[in-house]
Amino acid sequence: MKKFSLLGICLFGAFALSAQTEVMKEVEQALKGANPDYAAALAKIKPALTDETTKNDPLAWKLAGQANEGIYDSFFKQMMLGSELSNDDKKKAGTALLECYNDYLTAIPMDQHPDKKGVMKPGKLVKGMVKTLSDNYPHLQRAGVLLFEAGDYNGAYDVWEMYVNVPQNPVLGNNAPKADPDTAVGQIMYYQLLSALSANENKKALDKVEPIIKSGYNNIDTYVYGIEAARRLNDSIAMYELAKRGYEKYGTENISFIGELINDRLNKEDFAGCETLVAEAIAATPDTNTVIKSQLYDILGIVYEQQNNDAKAIENLNKAIELSPKTAKNYYDLARIIYNQAVKLDETVETEEQRKAEVDPKLLEAAKYFEKAYSLDSENLDKIPNILYRLYYRLGDGYQDKAEEWSNK
Repeated sequence: MKKFSLLGICLFGAFALSAQTEVMKEVEQALKGANPDYAAALAKIKPALTDETTKNDPLAWKLAGQANEGIYDSFFKQMMLGSELSNDDKKKAGTALLECYNDYLTAIPMDQHPDKKGVMKPGKLVKGMVKTLSDNYPHLQRAGVLLFEAGDYNGAYDVWEMYVNVPQNPVLGNNAPKADPDTAVGQIMYYQLLSALSANENKKALDKVEPIIKSGYNNIDTYVYGIEAARRLNDSIAMYELAKRGYEKYGTENISFIGELINDRLNKEDFAGCETLVAEAIAATPDTNTVIKSQLYDILGIVYEQQNNDAKAIENLNKAIELSPKTAKNYYDLARIIYNQAVKLDETVETEEQRKAEVDPKLLEAAKYFEKAYSLDSENLDKIPNILYRLYYRLGDGYQDKAEEWSNK
């Protein structure tokens, strides 16, 4: 068997350590040059961050952070000179600043050494890194915007998370950058909410709602988007609680709050509670706000429909149309109820003459409102052509052309 020399193994380890140390020296010198190639320096130092001999060396992480800082600064200078960054460059810039913070925050705890009394003191690298983190703190907002614009919503969330948390980072202690006012931080957390929703990270989005509200940053959409996040998570409790709080704070400024509260009551078949809630909202809404009042009457019409009270449903839907004659949903809901009446009636008539006398007029009335709704909002009511095709087909002779017309839309 071949014998291995312990001395040879030791020499090999020393050589490997020396090689890694040499790489760090080369990168350090390159970054001190007149026009450093920051991307090349970062690529060269990256293996040292995972190598067993250097991954705990604060200098390796400091150099990586310095290279990332340089990459961000290069793009920032371009922007200051009026250059428009591509989405790819925006992503590189935002990611570089985030990685700079991560690198320095990794290096700082490593560069701590005991003094003669055994008290841990920061090493010579710490001061410069802490200063860089403080100086670049305002840039974290911009970096998040760049990543959001580039479509990297998770990256944007992470950069803004750094902005929110770094002033309280214990690694920085008293040298941490001073946090912006609570409402400014709240606005950034609101952007995080949007980023998380855009990335379909719905739990992270929902978890941001309460901190935003507590920050004092007032934005009605915090509740709206929070409800949407809860909806995606099938969290009916959170949906209800946010709708309740949103309604208490903003009333009918956004109709979705009362809509959620009414849905909750409908699910519990609390029709009286629904009617009371809508009546209170109508009374609290100024007469000048006809669009909101129209939406409330539409909701009230749906509540009566759920109770099979078509007469009261139609009465309130007509009020909704009167208040807002250009709202497509009002016509659609009215048409739908009348159409359903016609279908039910058609099941009870005994003769063709009776059908033509009683059912057809209702079908034609429903058709009129369906067509009006489609003319106002064809994009969101794209199911109407198929409904009208079946409706005119049901009418039979004399309406084949109309059925054909709607079948082709």
